[in-house]
Parts: sequence; C-alpha cells; structure tokens
Amino acid sequence: MRVFIAGIDGYLGWALAQYMTARGHEVAGADNMLRREWVEEVGSISAIPVASREDRLQAFNEHYGKDLDFRDGDLCDYEFLTAFFEEFQPEAIVHLGQMPSAPYSMIDQKHSVWTQVNNITSNLNLLWAMREVVPDAHLVKLGTMGEYGQPNIDIAEGFFEVEYRGRKDKLPFPRQPGSFYHLSKVHDSHNTHFATKIWKLRATDIMQGVVFGTQFPSMKDDDRLRTRLDFDQCFGTAINRFVCKLLLGIR
Repeated sequence: MRVFIAGIDGYLGWALAQYMTARGHEVAGADNMLRREWVEEVGSISAIPVASREDRLQAFNEHYGKDLDFRDGDLCDYEFLTAFFEEFQPEAIVHLGQMPSAPYSMIDQKHSVWTQVNNITSNLNLLWAMREVVPDAHLVKLGTMGEYGQPNIDIAEGFFEVEYRGRKDKLPFPRQPGSFYHLSKVHDSHNTHFATKIWKLRATDIMQGVVFGTQFPSMKDDDRLRTRLDFDQCFGTAINRFVCKLLLGIR
C-alpha cells in the first residue's frame, strides 16, 4: 500500500513511517518542520535529541534499505500538495500535520488566528486534493478527545441518537472544545464529514489521546531514528511530563 503521511517529521509521523515501511508498505510524506520551531519558541527542547532531516533520511536508508520520500513542504500550499499526490498516488493518507497544542493556541490573538488558519486550511487542502487527484484513497485523520470537552453523559462513538419534541435523529455527538486549537479540530471533523457526504470520500476520524514512547524494536537503538519527547507546558503531553518529573525526582 502507498501511504502518505502529512506531518512526517513529528513524533508520531516519524514513528509511523518506520512502522509501515518495516511491514512492506511504500511510504512518503511532507512536513514544513515547524514543530522544532514551536518548541524552541516556548523556550524548550526535546528530551530525546532530534536528528536533522538529512541525518534521519540517511539512517532510514541504512536500516530499511530504501530511500524515504520525505519532502519539506507546507500542506497549506495546495499546488505543492496536489503535485505530490499526482506523483505518488497515495492509497492511504494519514493526517498528522497540524499545530497540536491547546496552550500554544491560547497565547494571544496572533497564535489563535494562525492555529485555526493553518489547521483548517491544511485539512481542507487534503480533502480537495483527494477529490481531485486520488478520490479512492482513504483518509485517516487524527482528531482529539478534546473536541468533546467534558460532557456530563457518556460520549458516544462519533454519533448518537437524540429525541427532541417527539422526533428522533442520529447526529454527531455535540462538541464542547476548550481551546482555539480544539475548535480547529472540530471544524476539521465537520469539514471531513461534509466531504464524505458530498464527494463520497472515505475517511476515518480518530478521536485519540496521545500515549506513545520514543522507540520500538525496528529502530535498533539508532538515536537518529528515535522520535521526539517534549515535556514543556505547550507541547509536552501529561504522560511525558509525569515521566520526566519522575526521572528528575520531582513529585
């Protein structure tokens, strides 16, 4: 299967590229490398040193016996994206290429506007590129449980049945996001759902909470192949921060 990974330089994208390649799939991806800049902007670093794009590609070739088509490009650049799809013809598209931090999106007006413009535009571009270039591909989009907020009822699997004034329908579960980032993901879910209805595209919207390590066996203890581990207030997930505090003896 030909798999395109949007956001291939990120911690999950880089791991997924190796995981899929080790299982015989053909992988390509794009990233504009902004995660590195965001973490530096908030005054932090990755606890696991992140190799340069060039060193990563060299290590990938050494361990997997093939070159990885990893292009430095912006998903908000529609011409770049469609040209990549025309050449690679992906059968599956994994969308990980967005700004993923609620605190970062709430810093100020500039950061909130940029978050929504970047995230919503990139997702819409992927949907349009699918429609125009690879309509039979399947999109796997990473959403977030943060779209739902904290409702006082059990969260249904995407849709739920509602009855109001004697009438019933099956509707998307109500979203109650708590940040401009999470709001951008709500818009993505709505846009993706709409595209599947009007264009008959195939998409899976995964509402997940991130728990992930820094390596797995096929990385063979090569530091250049490891994923990043952020622990700062914006990009360090709860599990990452707890683990780092424990290792530092902070309780």
